Amino acid sequence: MEAVLATRHTYLKTHSLSGSALSFSLREEQTALHERALAARSGRAAKTLVKEGALRATLIALRKGVELSPHSVEGSVSIHVLSGRARVFNDGAGTTVASGGLLVLGPDVTHSAEALANCVLLITVAMP
Repeated sequence: MEAVLATRHTYLKTHSLSGSALSFSLREEQTALHERALAARSGRAAKTLVKEGALRATLIALRKGVELSPHSVEGSVSIHVLSGRARVFNDGAGTTVASGGLLVLGPDVTHSAEALANCVLLITVAMP
């Protein structure tokens, strides 16, 4: 993981959360996070990559069978499955998203998720 020309916020002193340009190796980040999730009692691990203005980008790794409780955020949300498979529920329906898939939800949409296989998600939120 490499941060370039970054300033301001830092995440646990390991990388900058904002700046004029940020660069990440998603493959390295997801591998490390996946290992943390498999070892965690909760079966999940997360790492915020970017918190710049209205933009938030977070990696979430889930062990098969782990669920994320229903929640909503003020902004639009994109859920990009980097590896594995997850089912995202909203408005009483579920959508299965496999590796390489992308699901986009509008602002204030209550949603939850379940890992159908070990998975890593890149969640991007555009706050209003």
